[in-house]
Amino acid sequence: MTDKMGAEVVETGAAAPPWAHEMLAEVVTAPDFSRREFALRELMDEPCTFEQYRAAALSLGRLNRWTRGYKGTLEFLGRVLERTGVGHEPLHVVDVGCGHGDGLREIYRWAAKRSVPLRLTGVDVNPYAARLARECDRVEHVSAGTIAWVTGDVFAAELEPPADVVVSSLFAHHLCDEAIVKLLQWKEDRARVGWFVSDLRRSERAAKVFAWMGRVLPMEEMVARDGVVSFRRALSVGEWERLGLEVGAEVKDLGMGRVGVERLRR
Repeated sequence: MTDKMGAEVVETGAAAPPWAHEMLAEVVTAPDFSRREFALRELMDEPCTFEQYRAAALSLGRLNRWTRGYKGTLEFLGRVLERTGVGHEPLHVVDVGCGHGDGLREIYRWAAKRSVPLRLTGVDVNPYAARLARECDRVEHVSAGTIAWVTGDVFAAELEPPADVVVSSLFAHHLCDEAIVKLLQWKEDRARVGWFVSDLRRSERAAKVFAWMGRVLPMEEMVARDGVVSFRRALSVGEWERLGLEVGAEVKDLGMGRVGVERLRR
């Protein structure tokens, strides 16, 4: 069977692929989760074809829906609206490291249901991201131009108009410690109203749950393998709390192996 994007889907209950058993064995015998292992590499960070990227990105999008991965960001935007109210001028929401844009399309649908005017921009360094984002816009009936897709280094991006809100999801663990600090300061300097980070939290238990999901849910091999590595590359809640103190941000355990870092200006 296929999903609405035409990607092949293996029905739940089918025999787990061989790599899923290898992945579970790897995480069960994984090294100490008390420290970050950023030096580990993820397949999605390596060169690949557009079709490989497309399959992995769509698989990750399905996983985000299954695990309610958008919930933390949408709840944050709800708190933003409580602070600002719904005005005639749209709030400019920028998603950095946006991938193929599934998060911004969720924000678009969320805002449309509430008649909230938003200007949406996604920034990603991978040129495949914008290409696939526009393809997904067409399939999901999001009018062309509703979301602006920008290809480039986020730290060099010129945002016009300036951002009211900056968000990111599953992006921070791809950055070294120094770059994470730089990202938080970049958001602090540019977000007029506030900013939010949603990312994995380093947890052996969460990694084991993810490895189990790779055995029972339809998931691309790249996503399944990278997921286990991502938990080992991620920051712990305590590490996020120390970083958050430096910029006045609040850190929340979002559940499902995720952590939220929030800064909402008073």
